[in-house]
Amino acid sequence: MAATGRGQTPPPSTFEVASIKPAAPCCAPGQWRESKAGEDRIDFRYVTLKYCMAFAYGLKEYQVSGPAWIGEVRYDIVAKGPEGTRRAQLAEMMQALLRDRLKLVAHHEPKEFSVYALVVGKGGPKLKESSKEDAALEHAAFGMSMSATGVGRMEAKHADMTSLANTLPRLVGRPVVDLTGLAGRYDFELEFSPQDANASVVQAPPASGPAQAEVGASIFSSILRVGLRLESQKRPLDAMVVDSGEKTPTEN
Repeated sequence: MAATGRGQTPPPSTFEVASIKPAAPCCAPGQWRESKAGEDRIDFRYVTLKYCMAFAYGLKEYQVSGPAWIGEVRYDIVAKGPEGTRRAQLAEMMQALLRDRLKLVAHHEPKEFSVYALVVGKGGPKLKESSKEDAALEHAAFGMSMSATGVGRMEAKHADMTSLANTLPRLVGRPVVDLTGLAGRYDFELEFSPQDANASVVQAPPASGPAQAEVGASIFSSILRVGLRLESQKRPLDAMVVDSGEKTPTEN
């Protein structure tokens, strides 16, 4: 831990005020609200402990394991950091909140996961770099739509490969790891099928063949067209394992 100079205030590590309580059964009209993290506060609605741990430790939910209830019991959490809080500090504050109110005890442990590796195809990437106007965007923007004929479309603006890898799991049914080595920002479109959108059955990427060889819309063949590829792999990733915790939070 970095030393704090004389007269300096140490960075905050806990929320100034925080409320965590069991969520009501979902979903009455108007009840559902998007969970948000602001500059100095969080407003999480109808979330699981697994969701909160993923936020707190910079992981995906599939990297958090433990008793079944951590993905079943729902909470409403509203908390605000003290003056001077920055968004980068919210994760550490969430860790402290979970330890304090849910008596969470967990540990890091490497685990092997079946993933898709996002890699560059043999012919190299065929991606259009974002314009200077898009460079003003702070984050990638993804839009999804489905045509009347059942062809889905993903439109990406100012997207880097990490953000694409974070978006693809909902279409391929398993985690995606960016191994492209591409550092740019790009604008592109991908097509997908209703089966991709359901992500209920893990599909196999095409074994070989030119990028244009497509039978119907598929996220796998669409990725081939932009010079990328999804390869099935098993890779060790960091994981958090819950040792113990309490379902009911202590009083606010």
